[in-house]
Amino acid sequence: MNTTALITSEELKKIKDLVSPDYLITYSVARLYFTEDDIIDWIFSGIMGAVIAVQTEKTSYIKIVDLETFQVKFEHEIYFDMNYKTYLGFVHVWESHNCVFALSFADDDDAAKFKDNIESLIPSKKKKKNQKKKNEKNMSVSEPTQIKHQGHVGLDKTGEFTGTLLKDLQDGKIDNKLGNKK
Repeated sequence: MNTTALITSEELKKIKDLVSPDYLITYSVARLYFTEDDIIDWIFSGIMGAVIAVQTEKTSYIKIVDLETFQVKFEHEIYFDMNYKTYLGFVHVWESHNCVFALSFADDDDAAKFKDNIESLIPSKKKKKNQKKKNEKNMSVSEPTQIKHQGHVGLDKTGEFTGTLLKDLQDGKIDNKLGNKK
């Protein structure tokens, strides 16, 4: 977890108490902006304070805690393949379902550390593939056994379905969707 001189140890303790039992990953100080649709201008949301990344058992979030009231004023789930980008180093941007959000950080170094931590929390296909490959090395699965070809479905020259499985279905020789023969 990174540290910042912009948040006192007393404030950090209150933040940790607030997000418990979630796991605090990183924190800094930032202001939240947004833009909607095709509007080019950024709009200050009025929300600023301690921006934190927390991880729960099921998912991760970006939250902003007001440093005067110690209430969560903003919360956004870190979603699958989230495209989290930086501009000028201290401005971080990502898309939501109805707008684009931006965090403007008070400190460049804090912003860089925050980005690294957020990127490690973003679930993606690449991470899942790497995890699967690691798991595949540790276990072995045998090839299927006792396979028996029960029927065939195909198209004839006229484009009609043919085959023994289709005929068995039509003749009522197969009694359910599992393919159990009567």
